[in-house]
Amino acid sequence: MTIKANKIAVGTTKVQLVEVDNVSRDLALHSKGAIHIGGSDVTAQDGYLIDNGDKLIIKLAEGEVLWGVSTNTTSDIYVFVSKID
Repeated sequence: MTIKANKIAVGTTKVQLVEVDNVSRDLALHSKGAIHIGGSDVTAQDGYLIDNGDKLIIKLAEGEVLWGVSTNTTSDIYVFVSKID
């Protein structure tokens, strides 16, 4: 099993939160600001909102990537990734 934890600064230009991989992964996200998440086409108007202090647990399938963007300021998001190699 591989575990990674990252703190990522997310601004008004989208950033990749989790890279593509050839296995499924379990993610735990904790936002310290308003951040919208989604696919490579995510925007601050249509992404899934993770508000300040929110926590979210999701699973990414093999080949999926997760992106994030902030509405109008830079905010941090903590990303915990667990996968079985």
